[in-house]
Amino acid sequence: MIRIFSLAVLFLAYAVALPVYAGAHKGAGPVDPDKFAHRSGFKGHEDELGAAVAKAIREVSPSGDPSHDFSGRERDLGLAMESLIKALNNRQPYQHEPNDALIKSHLTTIQFAKDNEMMEQLVDHEVETQSPMLERVGKLIERTGNSDLAMLAMTERTACFYQLVREYERDGDSMRWRSPYWNVLEQTRRMGQNDYDEKWLHENYTIPLMRKQAAVMGMDAEISDWQEDGWVTMTLVPPKSVAASN
Repeated sequence: MIRIFSLAVLFLAYAVALPVYAGAHKGAGPVDPDKFAHRSGFKGHEDELGAAVAKAIREVSPSGDPSHDFSGRERDLGLAMESLIKALNNRQPYQHEPNDALIKSHLTTIQFAKDNEMMEQLVDHEVETQSPMLERVGKLIERTGNSDLAMLAMTERTACFYQLVREYERDGDSMRWRSPYWNVLEQTRRMGQNDYDEKWLHENYTIPLMRKQAAVMGMDAEISDWQEDGWVTMTLVPPKSVAASN
C-alpha cells in the first residue's frame, strides 16, 4: 500500500511540475518537443546501439570474462543504454542520474512513513519482504562458516543495493559507499516535497534497515555515524555471543 501511494504521489508531482516548467518558458518562443522530451536520438536504433556497445565491452574487458559477452543480448543492452543516455542528458532542472526514479520512490515512501509516524513499520515491512533471501543466506553461513556471504547478500549481489548506490568500494571486511540520496533530495527539499535531510534519513532509515537485514542472517551490522562527505561504512560481524563461543 505504501509503495502504491508513493508512486501515485510521484506521478502527481510530475503532473504538477510539468505546466510550471512549461509556463516558465512562455514568451521564449516555440518549444522543441525533442529537447523538451530529452530524447536520446537512438529510439528505434537500439539493436545497432546494443551491438556497438557489446563490441566495445568485449574489446575492453580486462579479463575476457564470459559475462562480458552480450552476444544474443544486444537489443537488451541497447534498450538499457538508450535509457541511460536519456538520463545523463537530462540536466533540467538538475543533472539527472540513472537511479533517479528509484531514489524518488524511496524518498516519497520515507516521507509518507515519516508524516504518519510509521518509520519502524516501514523498515520492518522491507525486512520482512526480503527475509526469504536473507534467511537462505543465513543458512548458507551456518553450513559453510563463511560470514562474508552476508556482506555480499546485502551489497554486491543484490540489485536493491547496486542499482541504488552508484559509488561503493570494498575495504577489507567493510563496505564503503556514497549515500545516493543527496542529488535528488537537494531538489525535492527545495520544492517542499521532502522535509528531512540525509543525516535524518541515515539515522532513521538506513541504519535500522541494514541492522535488521543483517540480524536475519545472524549477523551484527556496525554502521558509521553520518559523515558530512556522505560516505557510509558498514562492517558485518557475528554477534558477540557467537564470537565468544568460538
